Amino acid sequence: AVELLLTTKDQKYARRISELLPEVEKQFGRYAVQAVRALPLMDEAYGLKIADLAKAHKARVDSIARLNPFGVPVTTGGWAGSGGVVDFAITNYYLHKAFPRIISAEDVFRGLNYIYGCHPGSNLSLVSGVGTRSKEVAYGNNRADYSFIAGGVVPGVLILPPDFPENKEDWPFIWGENEYVVNVGASYIFLVNAVQQLLAEKKEDAQP
Repeated sequence: AVELLLTTKDQKYARRISELLPEVEKQFGRYAVQAVRALPLMDEAYGLKIADLAKAHKARVDSIARLNPFGVPVTTGGWAGSGGVVDFAITNYYLHKAFPRIISAEDVFRGLNYIYGCHPGSNLSLVSGVGTRSKEVAYGNNRADYSFIAGGVVPGVLILPPDFPENKEDWPFIWGENEYVVNVGASYIFLVNAVQQLLAEKKEDAQP
């Protein structure tokens, strides 16, 4: 519905988006990006509702920051959480651009900091070839067994019960830690550009 509204400007899609707001509210973290993209073509009531949801999201962001020192959702399931961290930071980016007084730029920066080494277990960058020390042994489609693809992003640090952080640097076959994930690579590139934009804006704001 959002894509159709942005493409056609037809108000029947705006009405449908408004009808879907209860579903958006149930899983705002999942739908926030689409909800924000629709803002310029929606009415004031819609904007106020999304602002309220952004405030609730900020409360969740702050609660995550109290759970761990990294300020991002560190997953504890069977697949490590680089993708979730990148998506979390991208969601915060869109919300920051729409509601800068609610979501801060720091809520975006922490996601990239995590990927670059501010995470449990080590200070290894989870992006091959990026950082002073980066992931060198991974599982990918380039000589699959022991791949190295510059710019490839791995799932990263897996928390083993009850609280042991693991990322095997010498063994690529634990896919939940060390496989290159194509869509996460694309999302990572978007996040890098988003952070560069925010840093440039901060620099401009600091100019006398």
